[in-house]
Amino acid sequence: MAAVSLAIVGKSNQPLYLREFVPEVGAFPDESVLFGLSQSLPPLPPPSTFRNGIFQCSLKQEFLLHAALDRFEELSGPPPGYGWRNRPGADGMFMGLLGVVDELRIYGYCTTTKIKFFLIVDDEALSKQQQKNADEDIKNLLKSLHQLYVEDLLNPFKSLDDLTVLSKRFEAQLMNYIAAFNQSEGMI
Repeated sequence: MAAVSLAIVGKSNQPLYLREFVPEVGAFPDESVLFGLSQSLPPLPPPSTFRNGIFQCSLKQEFLLHAALDRFEELSGPPPGYGWRNRPGADGMFMGLLGVVDELRIYGYCTTTKIKFFLIVDDEALSKQQQKNADEDIKNLLKSLHQLYVEDLLNPFKSLDDLTVLSKRFEAQLMNYIAAFNQSEGMI
């Protein structure tokens, strides 16, 4: 199981941070043929390339993140969809698996201030116990990323109105967490 992309979304559903960690390999049988055109796919932007303070990610990842937002709205709406909020303690913020699309799983985490974290990971065939352990590992990763985001917001030089993430420190620590998650098959 490997993290593919991460999104941090504000309470008004505005994107605060988008990041794709692994370019999709084999998305097309022949990458030089895209809808009948004989041109290669454009390379992913380097990690330091910003678009209005937000990292760029592929169109497919953005589509999946919009689908995750729709599922979140469905779960957090009026009854019977609001059951995830009733869990006591720290588990109340972890929304769990929001959906499966192709070979990818989308997990969600919502803070008390309605900032939403969406993590897309590779889908693997796991036993029930392995899936339970993977869910726990993803929950721990999202908690760590939430703490990292809070630390970024507590920067005294950051504008109070600016919720987007532009910090190089945030990016470096995020990449360390993701690398540890990907290398250890979820055990961080």
